[in-house]
Amino acid sequence: MAEGQQPTVGQAAQPSQSLRISDVIRSYRPCKSFKSSKSESSSHYTTSLDFDDQGEFVVAAGDDETIQIFDVKEGKSTKSVPSKKYGVHLARFTHHSRQVLHASTKVDHSLRLLDLHNEGYVRYFSGHTDKVTCLAMSPGSDAFVSCSKDDTVTVWDLGSRNPQGKLKLATPYLVAFDPSASVIAVASQATASILLYDFRNYDKAPFSTFDLTPYEEMYTPSTRGRAWTRLEFSNDGKYLMLGTDHHGHFILDAFDGTIKAFLTGKSGSPGRAAPVSSTGKPLGQGDVCFTTDGRFVVGGNGDQQDVLVWDLNDIREARQSNVSLQPATRLSHQGRTALIEYNPRYHMIASADKDIVFWQPDEPSKPSDK
Repeated sequence: MAEGQQPTVGQAAQPSQSLRISDVIRSYRPCKSFKSSKSESSSHYTTSLDFDDQGEFVVAAGDDETIQIFDVKEGKSTKSVPSKKYGVHLARFTHHSRQVLHASTKVDHSLRLLDLHNEGYVRYFSGHTDKVTCLAMSPGSDAFVSCSKDDTVTVWDLGSRNPQGKLKLATPYLVAFDPSASVIAVASQATASILLYDFRNYDKAPFSTFDLTPYEEMYTPSTRGRAWTRLEFSNDGKYLMLGTDHHGHFILDAFDGTIKAFLTGKSGSPGRAAPVSSTGKPLGQGDVCFTTDGRFVVGGNGDQQDVLVWDLNDIREARQSNVSLQPATRLSHQGRTALIEYNPRYHMIASADKDIVFWQPDEPSKPSDK
């Protein structure tokens, strides 16, 4: 994926000289903040964030049962759509920036496709009998996959309200497409495994299974089977990241499942309910993500008010002793980061807890040699 351009938040974005993420990653700073809710109450939380394919808009879902749309170039909120009847979580852009897919939090467990232009629902996708825990859009088509606490993984197409197929697994609460859209990874917490399926033949047995048991015993023994929060492939296809709620994050080789690094330095939980959890904490989608070049991982630091950045180029050095990898830098912040997403096209980060924050790098200086 191409390196990002740098927009000016609050003004129209202007094309800029292409910069490597490594030249700007250490200079990100919060530049704009938005309330997570139009309500006067300060008790509402943002539960999911997503960029559209072009990186020009952000969609945020909140536990006030509202969907908000933000214009990245202009640095402003452009639309707020209530979903009081059904609730909203895991709001995701389709490949059309005027359409948002989201899970429901009440009435039923259907997925809903919202047209942002007329603020009406185009289609409902019914079939789950319990809470949806993860939604993943195919990067190459209108297919998408959902996971649920009903222990199913369901394959859908935006053009049909009926499921295209379904898998029955033990706690399959996280799912991710690889960059080629040919593989889906499903994380099963109860079995401490990640299953890889050929997406064209998802009804067949997985072609590979990664056993996380030895890695959990080594790095997260006190939270085995209950703290997985995020599953994501890097855009270069080399790595598969399994984010956790508290201790750190696993970086796996995407081809053979061997551990490449365990990202340490995190001081605590982001305060969100992990998918397997039944606690009354606000919902979330994990507090960690890859940058678009696949080199860096950015994530929240629990109660500490900063954002951690890990440089995966340091993995070789880490493996000389063990696979623990400390943050390469910390980005200063004034609040908790419970959600974080890296813009797919521009040098820009969105994070959230109660407020939604846009981050940009300082004006770039002379490119580094690193």
